[in-house]
Amino acid sequence: MCGRYTLTASNRPELGGFTTTSIDRFNIAPQSDVLVRNETLELTLMQWDLSPPWAKSPMHIFNARAETLAEKPSFRGTKRCIFIADGWYEWQKLGSEKQPWYHHQDGELLHFAGVYHPQSGCAIVTQAAHPAIEHIHHRQPLLLTDKAMVMWAEGASPQQVNSDMAVKTHCVSTMVSNARLDDPSLVNPVNANESFIQRDLWI
Repeated sequence: MCGRYTLTASNRPELGGFTTTSIDRFNIAPQSDVLVRNETLELTLMQWDLSPPWAKSPMHIFNARAETLAEKPSFRGTKRCIFIADGWYEWQKLGSEKQPWYHHQDGELLHFAGVYHPQSGCAIVTQAAHPAIEHIHHRQPLLLTDKAMVMWAEGASPQQVNSDMAVKTHCVSTMVSNARLDDPSLVNPVNANESFIQRDLWI
């Protein structure tokens, strides 16, 4: 799954007017307002928190499995969107502990396939993890190339836009597990021992 990601939006000409209004984020969590492109590829803000119109109470869906996207009633009638990020976090199980890792492409923008309900919010579409990173977590966002972004927006299936895009990874502090923290240092590389020591510094 993908439950946290980052976006440094300032000073990025490709994000148009949002470069002057967006705050750099280093620990974006579900239910946040996030920057996405809608089905016409226009930049807009949506809440990362999807519920189908028929739900009697909020379902708070933030991930949608690519393999069952077309089958699940929760995603029936959704429109396409594209999340904009420059990295995401996954947690690796190590016995009774969980070690967070940061996935990135050296600060380059990444694009995640997404879906949204106009009446509620959006969710990231996930797929099986790339073999190079599946030892960390078995799921990852469905990453889109520039060409695949257009195809996804026009209604292509997850299988049609799937790519073998590789990313770099490194361990980060377990402090990122605290959704209240949002600081540039959260993406800094640490070794696993340092990571768990820093956990005691949570506020």
